[in-house]
Amino acid sequence: MNITRRSMLGGLAATAAPLPVAGATSPAQSPEERLEGAVSAVADILREMNPAHAGLEIQQYSHYVFVGVKTRPKPVEWTGPGFYEVEWKRPNGKLCRPTFWLHRAQYKTVPGYYYRAESRWKGRLETTLKLKPAAIRIVRKMGDEYAAVHGTTEKLCKGKGGQRSG
Repeated sequence: MNITRRSMLGGLAATAAPLPVAGATSPAQSPEERLEGAVSAVADILREMNPAHAGLEIQQYSHYVFVGVKTRPKPVEWTGPGFYEVEWKRPNGKLCRPTFWLHRAQYKTVPGYYYRAESRWKGRLETTLKLKPAAIRIVRKMGDEYAAVHGTTEKLCKGKGGQRSG
Protein backbone atom coordinates (compact mmCIF):
# COMPACT_ATOMS: atom_id res chain seq x y z
CA MET A 1 0.00 0.00 0.00
CA ASN A 2 1.47 3.30 -1.08
CA ILE A 3 0.84 6.37 1.01
CA THR A 4 1.40 9.45 -1.03
CA ARG A 5 1.29 13.09 -0.15
CA ARG A 6 -1.87 13.54 -2.22
CA SER A 7 -3.78 10.71 -0.37
CA MET A 8 -2.73 12.16 2.99
CA LEU A 9 -3.98 15.66 2.16
CA GLY A 10 -7.22 14.26 0.72
CA GLY A 11 -7.86 12.27 3.90
CA LEU A 12 -7.19 15.27 6.10
CA ALA A 13 -9.49 17.46 4.03
CA ALA A 14 -12.31 14.92 4.33
CA THR A 15 -12.04 14.74 8.14
CA ALA A 16 -11.78 18.48 8.65
CA ALA A 17 -15.47 19.31 8.20
CA PRO A 18 -16.63 22.77 9.25
CA LEU A 19 -17.95 22.88 12.83
CA PRO A 20 -21.34 24.44 13.50
CA VAL A 21 -21.23 27.83 15.12
CA ALA A 22 -22.70 27.85 18.64
CA GLY A 23 -24.33 31.24 18.23
CA ALA A 24 -26.00 30.31 14.97
CA THR A 25 -28.45 27.81 16.52
CA SER A 26 -32.08 28.53 17.36
CA PRO A 27 -32.99 31.81 19.04
CA ALA A 28 -32.71 31.95 22.84
CA GLN A 29 -35.69 30.55 24.75
CA SER A 30 -37.38 32.40 27.57
CA PRO A 31 -37.11 30.99 31.10
CA GLU A 32 -40.78 29.94 30.95
CA GLU A 33 -40.19 27.95 27.76
CA ARG A 34 -37.10 26.26 29.24
CA LEU A 35 -39.07 25.41 32.40
CA GLU A 36 -41.95 23.96 30.37
CA GLY A 37 -39.48 21.80 28.42
CA ALA A 38 -37.83 20.59 31.64
CA VAL A 39 -41.18 19.73 33.24
CA SER A 40 -42.27 17.73 30.20
CA ALA A 41 -38.91 15.91 30.18
CA VAL A 42 -39.32 15.00 33.88
CA ALA A 43 -42.89 13.82 33.22
CA ASP A 44 -41.67 11.60 30.37
CA ILE A 45 -38.95 10.11 32.59
CA LEU A 46 -41.48 9.37 35.38
CA ARG A 47 -43.86 7.72 32.91
CA GLU A 48 -40.98 5.55 31.66
CA MET A 49 -39.94 4.58 35.21
CA ASN A 50 -43.54 3.72 36.22
CA PRO A 51 -45.21 2.05 33.23
CA ALA A 52 -48.23 0.95 35.30
CA HIS A 53 -48.99 4.45 36.55
CA ALA A 54 -52.55 5.48 37.24
CA GLY A 55 -52.08 9.12 36.29
CA LEU A 56 -49.71 12.05 36.19
CA GLU A 57 -50.09 15.14 38.33
CA ILE A 58 -48.35 18.41 37.50
CA GLN A 59 -48.75 21.44 39.76
CA GLN A 60 -46.93 24.53 38.59
CA TYR A 61 -46.79 27.77 40.53
CA SER A 62 -44.59 30.83 40.33
CA HIS A 63 -42.26 29.61 43.07
CA TYR A 64 -42.27 25.80 42.64
CA VAL A 65 -43.23 22.92 40.35
CA PHE A 66 -44.48 19.50 41.48
CA VAL A 67 -44.48 16.55 39.10
CA GLY A 68 -45.81 13.28 40.49
CA VAL A 69 -46.95 9.91 39.24
CA LYS A 70 -49.95 8.26 40.86
CA THR A 71 -49.28 4.57 41.44
CA ARG A 72 -51.32 1.95 43.25
CA PRO A 73 -50.00 1.05 46.68
CA LYS A 74 -48.13 -2.23 46.89
CA PRO A 75 -50.20 -5.03 48.43
CA VAL A 76 -49.54 -6.12 51.99
CA GLU A 77 -49.44 -9.74 53.17
CA TRP A 78 -51.81 -10.99 55.84
CA THR A 79 -49.85 -11.19 59.11
CA GLY A 80 -52.53 -12.41 61.49
CA PRO A 81 -56.01 -11.47 62.63
CA GLY A 82 -56.60 -7.75 62.66
CA PHE A 83 -58.16 -4.80 60.92
CA TYR A 84 -57.13 -4.50 57.27
CA GLU A 85 -58.07 -2.08 54.53
CA VAL A 86 -58.88 -4.21 51.48
CA GLU A 87 -59.71 -3.45 47.87
CA TRP A 88 -62.40 -5.54 46.21
CA LYS A 89 -65.19 -5.33 43.68
CA ARG A 90 -68.71 -5.43 44.96
CA PRO A 91 -71.30 -7.59 43.17
CA ASN A 92 -72.53 -4.45 41.37
CA GLY A 93 -69.04 -3.96 39.85
CA LYS A 94 -67.96 -0.94 41.90
CA LEU A 95 -64.45 -0.94 43.34
CA CYS A 96 -64.41 -0.17 47.05
CA ARG A 97 -61.89 -0.02 49.91
CA PRO A 98 -63.59 -1.02 53.16
CA THR A 99 -61.88 -1.90 56.41
CA PHE A 100 -62.57 -5.39 57.72
CA TRP A 101 -61.50 -7.51 60.63
CA LEU A 102 -59.86 -10.36 58.68
CA HIS A 103 -59.47 -13.83 60.04
CA ARG A 104 -58.02 -16.60 57.90
CA ALA A 105 -59.99 -19.85 57.89
CA GLN A 106 -59.27 -23.19 56.22
CA TYR A 107 -61.88 -24.86 54.06
CA LYS A 108 -63.16 -28.08 55.64
CA THR A 109 -63.74 -30.10 52.47
CA VAL A 110 -61.18 -28.77 49.98
CA PRO A 111 -57.60 -27.57 50.36
CA GLY A 112 -57.05 -23.85 50.65
CA TYR A 113 -58.27 -20.97 52.76
CA TYR A 114 -60.58 -17.98 52.68
CA TYR A 115 -60.85 -14.80 54.71
CA ARG A 116 -63.68 -14.35 57.14
CA ALA A 117 -64.29 -10.61 56.97
CA GLU A 118 -66.21 -8.87 59.70
CA SER A 119 -67.43 -5.32 59.33
CA ARG A 120 -67.48 -3.61 62.71
CA TRP A 121 -68.60 -0.20 63.85
CA LYS A 122 -67.73 1.01 67.34
CA GLY A 123 -67.16 -2.55 68.44
CA ARG A 124 -70.43 -3.94 67.13
CA LEU A 125 -70.49 -6.60 64.47
CA GLU A 126 -72.39 -5.38 61.40
CA THR A 127 -71.84 -8.05 58.73
CA THR A 128 -69.75 -11.15 58.10
CA LEU A 129 -68.50 -12.11 54.65
CA LYS A 130 -66.43 -14.89 53.14
CA LEU A 131 -63.80 -13.44 50.80
CA LYS A 132 -61.61 -15.43 48.45
CA PRO A 133 -57.94 -14.38 48.52
CA ALA A 134 -57.88 -13.96 44.73
CA ALA A 135 -60.87 -11.59 44.84
CA ILE A 136 -59.32 -9.04 47.21
CA ARG A 137 -56.13 -7.09 47.57
CA ILE A 138 -54.95 -6.18 51.07
CA VAL A 139 -53.92 -2.53 50.97
CA ARG A 140 -52.68 -2.06 54.53
CA LYS A 141 -53.04 -3.24 58.08
CA MET A 142 -54.71 -0.67 60.28
CA GLY A 143 -52.98 0.62 63.39
CA ASP A 144 -53.83 0.20 67.05
CA GLU A 145 -55.76 3.49 67.04
CA TYR A 146 -58.33 2.00 64.68
CA ALA A 147 -58.64 -1.15 66.80
CA ALA A 148 -59.16 0.96 69.93
CA VAL A 149 -62.22 2.63 68.42
CA HIS A 150 -63.67 -0.26 66.40
CA GLY A 151 -62.49 -3.19 68.50
CA THR A 152 -64.46 -5.39 70.85
CA THR A 153 -67.69 -4.35 72.54
CA GLU A 154 -66.33 -4.87 76.05
CA LYS A 155 -64.51 -1.56 75.78
CA LEU A 156 -67.77 0.26 75.10
CA CYS A 157 -69.97 -1.42 77.71
CA LYS A 158 -70.29 0.02 81.18
CA GLY A 159 -71.94 -1.33 84.28
CA LYS A 160 -72.16 -4.80 85.73
CA GLY A 161 -71.97 -7.95 83.70
CA GLY A 162 -71.11 -6.21 80.45
CA GLN A 163 -74.57 -4.65 80.27
CA ARG A 164 -74.77 -1.21 78.78
CA SER A 165 -76.04 1.37 81.22
CA GLY A 166 -77.95 4.18 79.78
